[in-house]
Amino acid sequence: MGTDRIPRRTTDRVESAASWVLGVLGLVLVALAALTGMQLHGNGVEQARADAVNRVSVDATLLQPVEGAIGVDTAAGAMQVTAPATWVAPDGTPRTGTVPVLGAQPAGSTVPVWVDRTSGAIAPPPVDELQAGVTAVVGAVLVLLVGILVLLGLRALVHARCAARNHAAWAREWALYEPLWSGR
Repeated sequence: MGTDRIPRRTTDRVESAASWVLGVLGLVLVALAALTGMQLHGNGVEQARADAVNRVSVDATLLQPVEGAIGVDTAAGAMQVTAPATWVAPDGTPRTGTVPVLGAQPAGSTVPVWVDRTSGAIAPPPVDELQAGVTAVVGAVLVLLVGILVLLGLRALVHARCAARNHAAWAREWALYEPLWSGR
């Protein structure tokens, strides 16, 4: 009944158990990555709602011409710099400051800017659904990749430790039985 089984070393059982545990942890990791993505997406959507309430787009009038652009706005794929401008805050008060400008613009031209609804200060553009989705996917993928690397590292560690124990046992047994076998 149990006599046809191949005898297994303790290290074989340890590696088998570790594989099962790491497999289960891999499934937990997939669930954790999905939950992370959903949480990040929910946070992004909530941020988009808050931004829609707290920020408003207004037109700013440039006080100086913008001849050339120094920086790069990678999202828009165009050159962007800041320039002095004036705008009217949502409460009707005039404001002055620097605003982001894409490309060359003459003085007196208007550029759309986002401002805080209560203070009238320049604010970054609001988060949108696409940004929330991209952040969620990137976050989930990062959790998954880091988790996979950790699990693979643990698997390699268990395998290396078991292999070291097996090699030590083989060396001991060879030292014990080789003289009997070879007749020395």
